[in-house]
Amino acid sequence: MISVRDAERADGPALAAAHLEGWRSGYRGVVPDAYLDSPEFAANRRSIWAAWNWNHNGASALFTVTLDDDVVGFGLCGPERAQTECDQQGGEAAASGAAVARGEVYSFYLHPSAWGTGAAGALMARCRAWLTEQGHLEAVLWVLRDNPRGRGFYEKVGWQPTGRELSFDLAVPGGTTHPLYEVEYLTVLP
Repeated sequence: MISVRDAERADGPALAAAHLEGWRSGYRGVVPDAYLDSPEFAANRRSIWAAWNWNHNGASALFTVTLDDDVVGFGLCGPERAQTECDQQGGEAAASGAAVARGEVYSFYLHPSAWGTGAAGALMARCRAWLTEQGHLEAVLWVLRDNPRGRGFYEKVGWQPTGRELSFDLAVPGGTTHPLYEVEYLTVLP
């Protein structure tokens, strides 16, 4: 059975596992193996969830999706960020007091064991509903350009690429960098 609910601090280890394994399976061949398999990468993901500081701006929501009562993924959403950074947990929302018509799904990951189960669709529906409840008329998200599985899912559930792209250099163990490219997707709410 699939269920979506507000995340709880006790979900941290399962969310870290979904985040870590989602990256390792979903981005294999796009992100260097040296990065994905490094102990530093795993420690970083675990420390993000142990710190539980995803809602530092107070305006975002974190939902978990469960499959047969096991936490298998998360969706983090809120107002559109003023400055986009890859895979950041929230970022800075647009200036307060300004009319914010667009929301954003900042981060959306499922453990690979849950891929193809319908859990992603239920989780995305909850993120969209929450953004609508907050008064957003549209929402954006950023996805790695070379992630056909993720892009296919987003398009299937009503998101469309805007043509906007950004790139960043990922620091890889050994002192090198690897360029990654993201594309923006947009959906009209509700």
